[in-house]
Amino acid sequence: MKIQYIAVIFIIIILPIAMTMSYYIGSQIDTIKLQSEYNAKLIDATYDSMNAFQINTVNNRYSSVANSKIRDIEAAASAFYTSLSDSEEIAKQDLREYVPALVFTLYDGYYIYSKYENVYGGNTAIGRPELDSTTLKGEEYENEGLKPYIYYSCRFQKGQKDFVVNFTLDNAITIYGDIGEGYKTYSGYLINPNSVTNLNYNENGSPLSWSLTYDKVNIGYELLTEHLLFEDSSQNDYDYLVYNGQKIYYDTGVASGGNKTPYFYYQNYSKEYITRTEANSTLIEYLQNRTRNNHLYSTSSFEYYQKAQDFSRKIGSLIGNITQADAINQEGNPMQFSVNTGTDKIFLANSNNDPLLSGSTFNEIRMQVIRKSIETNLTTAIAQYSMFNNSFYEFRLPVLTEEDWSKVTNQVSLISFLQGISIGHKYYNNYCVITNDKNEEIVNEENIYIITKNSQRQREYHLPGCKELAKPQTETGLQIVDVAYSNLSFLRQTVRISEGNYLYFYPQTRNNQTITSCYHCMVNATDVYPADQIIEGKTIEKDNNWNDVVKADATKSGSVDKRLKEIREYYIRALGRERYDLYSTNIGRFSM
Repeated sequence: MKIQYIAVIFIIIILPIAMTMSYYIGSQIDTIKLQSEYNAKLIDATYDSMNAFQINTVNNRYSSVANSKIRDIEAAASAFYTSLSDSEEIAKQDLREYVPALVFTLYDGYYIYSKYENVYGGNTAIGRPELDSTTLKGEEYENEGLKPYIYYSCRFQKGQKDFVVNFTLDNAITIYGDIGEGYKTYSGYLINPNSVTNLNYNENGSPLSWSLTYDKVNIGYELLTEHLLFEDSSQNDYDYLVYNGQKIYYDTGVASGGNKTPYFYYQNYSKEYITRTEANSTLIEYLQNRTRNNHLYSTSSFEYYQKAQDFSRKIGSLIGNITQADAINQEGNPMQFSVNTGTDKIFLANSNNDPLLSGSTFNEIRMQVIRKSIETNLTTAIAQYSMFNNSFYEFRLPVLTEEDWSKVTNQVSLISFLQGISIGHKYYNNYCVITNDKNEEIVNEENIYIITKNSQRQREYHLPGCKELAKPQTETGLQIVDVAYSNLSFLRQTVRISEGNYLYFYPQTRNNQTITSCYHCMVNATDVYPADQIIEGKTIEKDNNWNDVVKADATKSGSVDKRLKEIREYYIRALGRERYDLYSTNIGRFSM
């Protein structure tokens, strides 16, 4: 056979294969490119949404009120869709049709933002004759928005006891049902009650004489201070405490007399003084009992641990024998979780089951209940979304990683989904989880910042597990631990002077001298001791053979041990105070 024939045969056979392969590889590259673009856009839109939620809640002093919170979430959802479609490459189609659901997880429950059927006058599906023969002309059955709020709930049944527990993102719970005393409701924070000792408490005595010891940390009253800026550009530092979720400040420049008091709310960038009226008599008495020598003191930390001890003992005596096997679903069948805690008692708090620690049985069940609730309701919401979509794509809940579930069950977060977009040879299907640790929903163990000051009174704030902070004073340039607050106290606040004229301030500024963040822990936040180790009073590091070695022990007397003890004392007080001062619509004031 001549060489020309071989060349012709080669061209006839190989050329189509080469062209096909070139087209296939090119289409795969385009698919990967589109997938990468959608991944980036989904992450950016989710981040923008959570950032909008943070800005709205931090600068809205009524953000804990239900209606205001709903507006903040709806605004965050709007920011998500705006950011998602704000691109020349993908704005040609309405991407809202490919977002089956958004999930906003909050302190004691969550909202699902999705499409749903409008219900009117008993009709289950207006405009859906295949589901209901009675229709209402002119009405739309399809709505998009927030579905009803869903609590992190689980039902337990053991013998004659039948009750529901509403969990939260921390150690607070609400119990309602029959737990051996008839139908009752209990709510409060669960701690190890045996950790509270040396209790000095007389309800009718002076609050400034109250004291207790929590796991070797002495707790009494505290002096809290914030820097405020007003619409007339004046600014100053003021003592404060929190009463029923609102901060009340003390003005030393105002003398008490007649109807006037030195106590005020910070409202609309100005002072709103509390006057002596019959309606305010209880509040004024509360404030006066905590005022001494021209200072207003907070007893929130003491009240947190004292009331939590009472609550924990009560709950332990009533349902201390409840285990995972007693959890049931809506049909009355045993609840199936991805983790099995066996016969460990969930609500019997002790040194082996300390609800403040992430590895406790209580926390394992808490996280499993939250996960199960979200999975169940989200699966239904996404599956039902197919009814509102004209495509042939079957929307379904993707498998979230364990790392993402850990975020969702411990932090305020947004879970977003983008599905069903054709990107060549397959459909795009992905999700994104973005958390937010700066909000007025929750005070996590990591949300407490420790403030230090040096000999020049320059102040710096650190994460509680900061390794630079953990060094003795002789190694840190005489950095003295001063106080600890929630991370919200370190965010910039805005004051609107006039249209287009804004001033800014930081609540932890003192005497107009700014406070700075620690470079070591704020920049490299992963290289810190876990909060569990600070709570337990023992920090662990790895040696050269990757074995655990105790770095510091708060029960010992070495220099690093004393430093850890000092940090832990401020941290424990601040954690209790900030959680007690947190406003929550579901968790009562340790009511029983």
